[in-house]
Amino acid sequence: MTTTLATAPGQACGCGEDQIPWLLAKLGLLGTVGLALALLALMILLGWLLSTTVWLFRRRRERARDAAADSTPAEPPPGPLGGFTWRAGDS
Repeated sequence: MTTTLATAPGQACGCGEDQIPWLLAKLGLLGTVGLALALLALMILLGWLLSTTVWLFRRRRERARDAAADSTPAEPPPGPLGGFTWRAGDS
C-alpha cells in the first residue's frame, strides 16, 4: 500500500521539511542571514552606546574632581612637609 498526501495529510512530503530549523524554514536562507547580520549590527551599536556612556560618566567625574582641586588654596600649608607632593610635576 502506498501512502499519498490524500491518505496521510499529516506526514511530511519527503523533501526534508521536518529536518530544517524553524527559522530557516520560516524566513528562508537570505532572511535568516539578514536577521543574523541585523542582530550583529545591533550588538555592535549597543556596545558603542555602553562605551560612550562609561566615557561620559568618567569625563564628568574627572571634571568634578578638577573643579574640587581648583577650589583648594594654592598656598602650601605651613609645617615641615609644606608643599610636598608625590608627583614631580607638582611643585
